[in-house]
Amino acid sequence: MPRSTRRLPHAFVRAAAVFALSAGVIAPAVVHAPAAHADTGSAYDATLDDGRYRVGLLGDALWMKVSVLASTAPDAPVLASTEELTQLNGYWTTDAPLALPEGTALGDYPVRIDYRVPGRTTTYRAGAPYSHKTHIGVSRITADRTTTSWDHRQVVLSGTTTSWNPATGERSTAPAGTQVKFWFQIFAGSGYTDRTATATVGADGTFSLPFTPNGQLAGGTATIVQAPGVDPDDAAQVPRVDIQLLNYRITSEGDKYRILANTDLRVTGTVERLTDEGWKPFPGAPVVATVTQPGPYDTRAVDLIGSTTSSATGTFGFPARVQYATDYVYTSLQPSPYFATAGTRPYDKIDVVVPQQFTYTPYTITLDEFGRLVAQGTLSNSYSCTPQPVTLQASLDNGHTWRNLRSGWTDNSCQYTFSLQGYESAYYRVYHPVTNQLVAKTGTALKRARTATRFSAFGVSPTTPVVNGKMTVSGTVQRKVGGVWKPLAGAKLTLVYKPKGSTQWYWVSQSIATNTYGNFSYRATAYGDGSWALYLNTTGSYFYSETNAKYIDAR
Repeated sequence: MPRSTRRLPHAFVRAAAVFALSAGVIAPAVVHAPAAHADTGSAYDATLDDGRYRVGLLGDALWMKVSVLASTAPDAPVLASTEELTQLNGYWTTDAPLALPEGTALGDYPVRIDYRVPGRTTTYRAGAPYSHKTHIGVSRITADRTTTSWDHRQVVLSGTTTSWNPATGERSTAPAGTQVKFWFQIFAGSGYTDRTATATVGADGTFSLPFTPNGQLAGGTATIVQAPGVDPDDAAQVPRVDIQLLNYRITSEGDKYRILANTDLRVTGTVERLTDEGWKPFPGAPVVATVTQPGPYDTRAVDLIGSTTSSATGTFGFPARVQYATDYVYTSLQPSPYFATAGTRPYDKIDVVVPQQFTYTPYTITLDEFGRLVAQGTLSNSYSCTPQPVTLQASLDNGHTWRNLRSGWTDNSCQYTFSLQGYESAYYRVYHPVTNQLVAKTGTALKRARTATRFSAFGVSPTTPVVNGKMTVSGTVQRKVGGVWKPLAGAKLTLVYKPKGSTQWYWVSQSIATNTYGNFSYRATAYGDGSWALYLNTTGSYFYSETNAKYIDAR
């Protein structure tokens, strides 16, 4: 780029600039805007840490001049200006700091950029303010170690600072109490996370920050915290600090195979670490028990049910509370970026079964008039069912003691049915003992009872009736109350007849009823030779009863 059409030696130009600046204190130059249009500023304009000024987005300029103004007024004096700029990577940067007149107050000052590009007349635009402030930055950062490990997790970051006063040109260190803000990028095995920290500059201009990354310190920056009158330098880079991986192995066992939900499994075992001398006990290791298989990229124990710290000999023992169905309890170490995984996190597993809750749905127990007891239902649970043992139980003393009546198994749908002869009066229930799949549980005790009945008398008169003649069928029906037989009044009876040589019974009457004393009498037609009998039309509260068949010869 042409520096100037004046072709003056650089030394003469710089001397002339100094004269103009010093003269500007007495009679500052006045800026006269050219007639050309003024462009807008660029976000890439900036005051560099050494006081030079960078101009952005004007890489094709043929000529350029940067001026620092006393204010934003149209006739503001020029405090400093230069046409000595060098292009690099699309930016124009002044060859030297813009030295403002002695006594100029520290602060930000407006910038005007005059330039000419191909095909256009001289143009100008406002630039980002020139920072005539104390520039403070971090000049160097070192770490006391190149790696951290499980046993040595802390790294100490130390650094020095620099301070430049543009009014005097003096360089020193940052004043005591200056704050340095760190931003770190940490890789902990499953991804990157950001962390921050702050250090304080001491009297000698240095600072020190003890930091525990708990992972690989992949990089970061350190920047002076901005304060009034201070322009922080560009951020300094934090050195990379890697981690040393530790290999471990673990063995464990439980004190039982079958565990009820919300009860404890006692887990014991040993954890070892690989050293230069081989496998050695791993003291202080964070042992965890989970019901989810550990994954190599886990950052925490998933579905944790117990934890402890290994002893000085690497042994451990602790209760693990199992709360729901699982096939295994896994033991491993709490995930850490310091533990090597080799694609799979080291773990051991303990075989367990956890019987689950269920409900008896539906649940029915019936006792019919013939004394037949039927209990049926389903063991309903949220898991697939396998045949389960069930027992039908009865109590004859109002539920104080129970006896087993019948035992069996459900089908593959967990359905069961019991059918057997029951008692006149008893409590019944279904019981399921604990299995690997389901907990022990009894169904609701249900009382089932009926009243025993009998025909205490039954006769036909005359015993040899005339064919198609009349005969009287009579007798007595009783019920058992408190172990005593008493008359059954109002009972409905059915009279039936079976002709000689036939196997079929026929209804004769279904409307025969007993009186207050349980007696009944009915005038029937003697159809011929054959057998006669009666039975009780039972209701929901009585057992069935019938007479013996009585054979009648008709004349």
